[in-house]
Amino acid sequence: MTKVPTKSAAQITAMREGGAKLVEVLKSVVELVRVGVSLTELDQLAFSRIKELGAQPSFLGYQDYPATLCTSVNNGIVHCIPNSYQLQEGDLLSIDCGLIWKGMHTDSAVSVIVGRDIHGYQPLLTAVYRALLAGTAEVAAGVTVGRISRAIEESLSLGNLTIMRQFVGHGVGEKLHEAPIIPNVVGHDKDVWLPSGSVVAIEPIAGTGGEAHGTDPDGWCARTLDGAPVAHFEHTVLVTEVGGEVLTPLDSIIQFRP
Repeated sequence: MTKVPTKSAAQITAMREGGAKLVEVLKSVVELVRVGVSLTELDQLAFSRIKELGAQPSFLGYQDYPATLCTSVNNGIVHCIPNSYQLQEGDLLSIDCGLIWKGMHTDSAVSVIVGRDIHGYQPLLTAVYRALLAGTAEVAAGVTVGRISRAIEESLSLGNLTIMRQFVGHGVGEKLHEAPIIPNVVGHDKDVWLPSGSVVAIEPIAGTGGEAHGTDPDGWCARTLDGAPVAHFEHTVLVTEVGGEVLTPLDSIIQFRP
């Protein structure tokens, strides 16, 4: 049976503080998003803000990943390296970021539309964010991973979306990726229960087309083969006896209401 690590009181305090810092970083990055801004500029801002806050980037150097952010545009699913691409009107941009504060990682992601929604992507964003909230609402001590996965799966199914099931949530803390695996469909680790004091990153990822995907020559960026758009939202959530405490709340960042 998968063993889910728990955090000490000091580690939980560090993750609360780190989560607040991560939200500040994401908010700064989202405020810079506009037509003509390059993905590299967004990444440079994220790195600078993390350093200003006294923290360290989680992604930079992780398994040789070369950037602070993952910036996935339109049919990009996850793990896309920022480059010189300049954002265009109506692009769907998913921004994933993690930071280390006092030895503890927090991890969060948000999807936004660049400028006007000329491609009609808003329903996709709204549905994926609702799935994040649905999964988070199930979190409490003693709850199984399968219950969280089911809530996400059912929520995404209501929107007739394709779940990118190969990409999953995870535990987080001393390491960026810890046990358990948190799938967006009922499957792996479904019978594993979450103890009070554990921390998980819940991250629904879904699109409007097919599930088939490939990887860019850089070995990192996953994209849908049919070019259909994908959205991605993520919270770091502390498991408590009375429910889940979101350590990276996106309320001040998202540009819509679910």
